Amino acid sequence: MRLLLAAYQKPLEAAEVELTDAFHSTVSESRRTYFEKLARKEDLTAATIDTLREKVQFHLANNLQPPILIKTHNANLCRNGVPMIRQEYTLGTVFVIRNPLDVVSSLADHWGVGNDQAIAMMGNSNLCIGGPRQEFVTQFLSSWSEHALSWVSQSDFPVHIVRYEDLLARTECTFRNVLTFLGWPTCDERIARAISQTRFDALQAKEELNGFTERSKKSVSGKFFRTGKAGAYIECLSQAQISAVKTRHQAVMDKFGYKAEQS
Repeated sequence: MRLLLAAYQKPLEAAEVELTDAFHSTVSESRRTYFEKLARKEDLTAATIDTLREKVQFHLANNLQPPILIKTHNANLCRNGVPMIRQEYTLGTVFVIRNPLDVVSSLADHWGVGNDQAIAMMGNSNLCIGGPRQEFVTQFLSSWSEHALSWVSQSDFPVHIVRYEDLLARTECTFRNVLTFLGWPTCDERIARAISQTRFDALQAKEELNGFTERSKKSVSGKFFRTGKAGAYIECLSQAQISAVKTRHQAVMDKFGYKAEQS
């Protein structure tokens, strides 16, 4: 999605999109340098980071050149009474969700763990990433179900839901709807170019040639753009693993139209 937006924003005469353009189309609200700059010191405690979250989001909202697109891994929750996402600085959210059965192998590969551990991580209400001495401050994801519900069950700001599977199967329609939600003018030629330049095989080739900084050092496959398929869980999860995911997440899976097939 970030690269689709990056490619769409480029003038028609510009060079084709590169993987690094993902960092130009969106910025992360959890990058440690933002917190250290505002605090004017390093070695920040968790409590200090929480109190700075509002200031960081205010800083981004007031200092970035529009359109301002912020990427977050945080659930839309409060921690110690501090909202992870400030509604007063949020006009709306594009929430991208993927079938949790397919998330399992992707998560396992990214973190270098087995499928069973990935399933446990996805069911962990206290799951977080980032932290001390890392590039990003702690981000509180919660479980797959709780994360999704935290975004779609609130009414503080509008949310546009994008299923990853729809982005694959109906790319043009799905992307056009995102542009409409963002209030951006639509251009057929730019949409077609963005879709062409961000085909999964094209992104894989770019990563193979130049690498990609978001690729995890723990990755089993050594790739960020690994398979990009919907329904691949049939080939890599056992029936017991499918059942474990369904037991934990079935109610929310139903909400988003995710049905499990037999492996």
